[in-house]
Amino acid sequence: MTAATGLRTLLRHKDHLLKGLAAVLWLVIVVLSLLPGSGRPHTGYSGNLEHFVAYLGTGVVTAFALPAVSLLRLALPFCLAAGLFEIAQTVIPGRSPGVDNWMASSLGAVVGIIAVRTVVRPLLMRCLCRKT
Repeated sequence: MTAATGLRTLLRHKDHLLKGLAAVLWLVIVVLSLLPGSGRPHTGYSGNLEHFVAYLGTGVVTAFALPAVSLLRLALPFCLAAGLFEIAQTVIPGRSPGVDNWMASSLGAVVGIIAVRTVVRPLLMRCLCRKT
């Protein structure tokens, strides 16, 4: 298989790949949110930054995977899940839930989704549609 054939195959299956990647990233957030404090990896950065970046990345991939879904229908599950995870952490050893964590997570997802919808995707479409 040549590189061009491999690229064409990937592009043909991009919708399934993006949806699968979005699902995997959601699963990573679920697992990391519900692990006890001693079992959770730490980056060394603030918890709010970790939340923001994790949800930003997942929001970006989810927005690419589901281009026809409205901004509200994409953002709401992130905000609800982040809130539920913070509530669940009240009974998880070594975890300290906080409204600030919920806000950082929600903001990260919303920023990622809006960035894809208003900047990244339109730029990609313009570049891909440009005739050379």
